[in-house]
Amino acid sequence: MNSSEYEKYHETAANYDQTRTPVGLEIVLGCFAGSPQPLSAQTILDAGCGTGSYIKALNDKFGYLHGLEFNENMLSEAQKKLKETPNVRLGLGELPDIPYDEQSFHGLMFNQVVHHLGNDNSKEEFGPLRKLVQEAHRVLRPDGVVVLNTSSQRQLRDGFWWADLIPEAVESIARRFPPIEKIEEVLQATGFHSIGKIVPLHEVLQGQGYLDPQGPLKKTYRDGDSTWSLVSDEQLNAVLKRVRAMNEQGTMTTYLEQREELRRDVGQATFVFGSK
Repeated sequence: MNSSEYEKYHETAANYDQTRTPVGLEIVLGCFAGSPQPLSAQTILDAGCGTGSYIKALNDKFGYLHGLEFNENMLSEAQKKLKETPNVRLGLGELPDIPYDEQSFHGLMFNQVVHHLGNDNSKEEFGPLRKLVQEAHRVLRPDGVVVLNTSSQRQLRDGFWWADLIPEAVESIARRFPPIEKIEEVLQATGFHSIGKIVPLHEVLQGQGYLDPQGPLKKTYRDGDSTWSLVSDEQLNAVLKRVRAMNEQGTMTTYLEQREELRRDVGQATFVFGSK
């Protein structure tokens, strides 16, 4: 991630893993299994690895995994988590540049990263995204696979139950997310082929605690998604008042059921992949 970062990860890093889980692991494995090399012989890069959750979950499946992270506190959490895994290498780096030699990796993954690259993707020519994909193509070996985990605008609005509570923040962050079609277009223009996408409808980014009816009242819960960092103090106070009222009045259960109907239809994440 780069210096346009808006989330205060230096503050939230310690809480991040309490309300965040790596989704789509089977999808990632399936994509990398399409490479000519067996998984156990592959070297994989997780660019924008955060606290290393994906690396931790996948480290026994691959020969070597490298993690690249911009935020020092997030990287520190990853280092503590992965200190007993000798096949893992972690480093500090700022995307969209990927500081590795050409053809270094069999596979490359970006997990919920691309919206951190630019201030407003709807008002630019997606320059950071294009640079990121070009860098991915450069560091991948022939037949290497890139997997990009992101969210569509509809998923941002309807895939998270609390998005309805903070619509201004959701619309603000949605402008940072390149549309899925744009990502596919950039992959193809850069030279990737066999491009596809998969939506895991049954998984949620915040894991088992996602449907906590009092979740937004807790800072640790809000720290699990960077959208909350765009909520002003005034807006947050109004949200907390609304959540408390729904819990006290007994309307929260129905509200969550209605929001869940939408999520089950659209999911929260979209995995876009392509081969070099």
